[in-house]
Amino acid sequence: MEFTALLIVAYFALLAVALRKRQRKVNGPWLFLLRAFFPNWQFFHGLGPAARLRVRARSGTGQWSDWQLVYPRLPRQAAHLVHNPAVNLALSQQNLVEHLATDVHDLAEQADIRDCVSYQLVTRLARDAVQGGRWGDTPLVPQPDWSVPEAFQFEVRLLRLGQSGDEQLLQSPVMPLSP
Repeated sequence: MEFTALLIVAYFALLAVALRKRQRKVNGPWLFLLRAFFPNWQFFHGLGPAARLRVRARSGTGQWSDWQLVYPRLPRQAAHLVHNPAVNLALSQQNLVEHLATDVHDLAEQADIRDCVSYQLVTRLARDAVQGGRWGDTPLVPQPDWSVPEAFQFEVRLLRLGQSGDEQLLQSPVMPLSP
């Protein structure tokens, strides 16, 4: 507990130093580890597009499924006011998708998004969704239309509020699933 408190104090001290230098962003690969403590605060900069993760799977016969959204609304219950681990997990995973969208936007030229930690974590999330992962009693993909997939693919799409349709931000290569 004391070590965690020390890390949080050090994090805020680093942010204070960065703000005194009048930088808009604090960058660095080691800072990504500290982002887990805090949500993506970009919504304070203005209303923008919402990142959504979608997955699809390929069966052994080579047939692709339809794209499935990985962020269903979980049912609310009164007990969730006190203890709500499934929704907290779902929100943290959606926050991870938002971080990936930010990393894609901020990616330097000639850099490979596959080297970013956020990309690797979203890849794991997509793999878990295709293989039947759950948030408590709720599956990551509400009604998958695949049986036993041999490969998968994911995409991040930007949903713009007040507009019809969405825009593809990122599409992964086809990735095999281990048996």
